[in-house]
Amino acid sequence: MLTIFLSTLFFLTIILTVRGRFDKLSTLEINSNEIPLPPPIPVDMILEESICRRMSVRSFTSEQVTDEELSTILWAAYGYTDDGNRSIYNPDDIYSTVIYVIRSDATYKYVPENHSLSLYKNGNYLYIGQYDTAPIKLGLVWNKSITDDELFGMSEIGMICQNIYLDANALDLGTVTTGGGVEELNQLGLPSNEKPEIIMPIGHPSPSYDFTYNPLPQSNLPSIINNTNSLKDCINNRLICKKWDNIQLTEVEESQLIWSSYGYSYLLDDTNKRHRTVPSAVGIYPFKIYAANKDAVYFYNPSTHSISTIVEEDRREQINNSLGSNDIWAASATWIIIPFYNTNTNPQYITWWYYEVGAISHNIILEATALNLSSNIITNISDVNGLRSALGISSQTNLQPWFVIPVGHPFIENQNNPPNQPNISGPTKGNPGVEYNYIFNSMDPDDDPVYYYIQWGDGITSGWIGPNNSGENITQSHSWSKKGTYNIRCKAKDINGAESNWSNLQITMPRKKSIINFFILDFLKQFPLFKIFFSIDF
Repeated sequence: MLTIFLSTLFFLTIILTVRGRFDKLSTLEINSNEIPLPPPIPVDMILEESICRRMSVRSFTSEQVTDEELSTILWAAYGYTDDGNRSIYNPDDIYSTVIYVIRSDATYKYVPENHSLSLYKNGNYLYIGQYDTAPIKLGLVWNKSITDDELFGMSEIGMICQNIYLDANALDLGTVTTGGGVEELNQLGLPSNEKPEIIMPIGHPSPSYDFTYNPLPQSNLPSIINNTNSLKDCINNRLICKKWDNIQLTEVEESQLIWSSYGYSYLLDDTNKRHRTVPSAVGIYPFKIYAANKDAVYFYNPSTHSISTIVEEDRREQINNSLGSNDIWAASATWIIIPFYNTNTNPQYITWWYYEVGAISHNIILEATALNLSSNIITNISDVNGLRSALGISSQTNLQPWFVIPVGHPFIENQNNPPNQPNISGPTKGNPGVEYNYIFNSMDPDDDPVYYYIQWGDGITSGWIGPNNSGENITQSHSWSKKGTYNIRCKAKDINGAESNWSNLQITMPRKKSIINFFILDFLKQFPLFKIFFSIDF
């Protein structure tokens, strides 16, 4: 009978462990060293939508958080990806955060290495911190033995918490970053080398989410759009490099990236509030966002989602020279984003501001990955005055740069890049039999000479024209013998044979009003003065 009893207890323990029902653990399970978490839920919400739904939730229902939901959030917060990377990116490859999971039965430590929970302390400690109605609280703690820099430890926690925010709302759960009562985590008997920093309650929001789509106002930046990658995709496929290729980003890509850093949501909540892409302490946003590309240096205005030009010049080389990172060539990045902390704004919250800059840089990395771009984070700024000078803000000594985030297409050794899709400009309507001029232009990322191949839409092609200098305008003339609608197509090819995509320009040759008009106009075209007149595109 004793054998039967022990066998039954053994198999029951296995079943409960596999199911991950940590809300009703047996005594035997609680005393086990590590309890595997169930596989994370495949959350398919698009990254930009998750960012736009990010908001702080302080009131929760009595509904429990499932083990599968907890598993998903913990993996996004601090887990390992399929290729062995962490779910967040620390440029120094030093990970100094410990996550405590407080539940009604006990408190556990998250073990990222095998995605499990390790029992830490029996008993219900959900009263610790704020918002006691939440069924789970996550205590984020800085391990001083791993790094002695608390500020950079807080920037890592900012990245972790951002993923918790994004994954929670994608699961229709809610959370908020709190510092109130954080010292109460010491009641768990934390080791002397660990300092409590943040508590995040997690539960089902009350009331539930109720968002309304309300696009940002039109500005000199393109509107924010959804790409196709989810948060999970961006965590798993994060692209980090140290040198970038000379491929200019589109205005849409630049807009998406700078918006992700510090912009506003395209959603309104049930109180008609538009939330920011990152959270902040005490409702204050103390950062100024600057960016640079090959054309200029810009200042970002989040409230209007617009940029204003500070310097009309390529300052990337000067930016690079102000940095103390010899192995990251920021000058080759085609879009550099730099958040500056305004030191006149509540310096007593300095650890929180490092939390915020961590969330800012993390968002940029996620959005870069969603755009199939590569990024990095440079934390060593050796010449702060030189960086301000490079951006044209030398007099604003109250602005302190902490991180520099370069973004672009990764550089691949000996890779030949195709020319950009050509621009076609010229008349879009005209008359049959009249010759019109069209201008074609394509930039080659490698500055190689280019050829052009033109299809005029009437069965006539140009063959390969060139070579011509990269970015140089070429003019070609053509006439169409019959009325109708024609599609001019053009592609470019560099001297190494790499071809661009086709560009298109649609034109129309309108019908003549009458047979009498036809003969009159045909007669008048014999005279040079009238021929010039009829060649004008009205």
